[in-house]
Amino acid sequence: MTSLAAAAALLAGAVPASAQRNEAADRAAIHALLMAYGATLDARDFDGFSKLFGADGVYVAGGGREAKGAATGEMMRGVFANNPSGVGEPNFHLFYNEVVTFDGPDKAHATSMSLWVVPDKETKRPTPLLSARYEDALVRKGGKWLFARRTVKPITNGPAAAK
Repeated sequence: MTSLAAAAALLAGAVPASAQRNEAADRAAIHALLMAYGATLDARDFDGFSKLFGADGVYVAGGGREAKGAATGEMMRGVFANNPSGVGEPNFHLFYNEVVTFDGPDKAHATSMSLWVVPDKETKRPTPLLSARYEDALVRKGGKWLFARRTVKPITNGPAAAK
């Protein structure tokens, strides 16, 4: 064994297994979190949506509306009930360009993009209505990745800024 390999083996053994991060598993869990965001909104599961943020997670929606913890789901329930764009159902999110960077064993940040697709009122064909960029601060709590903060930045057809 070379001295470099011996040193690496010693260092690897110095970090307890519980403190070692499985990057592949963490990336998969974060991807699942990012997808659950769209899936819960598309299913109108606002209680499930709020659980993606935890008790102190902050959601900054397009237009600057902001909510924390359980209030995130209630805010989105109101947005969908108001239906300011007058869209029909079903509608759904498509996500792409996901980039995750780890800031430590239990913290990360991510960026991603989405299209919100709705049925055309006349043809019922899927039509992109809104594109957005997401900027996320992520945290692992109780072994689960959650949004510490998710900021939605509309690119096209975003809602008017909150007053």
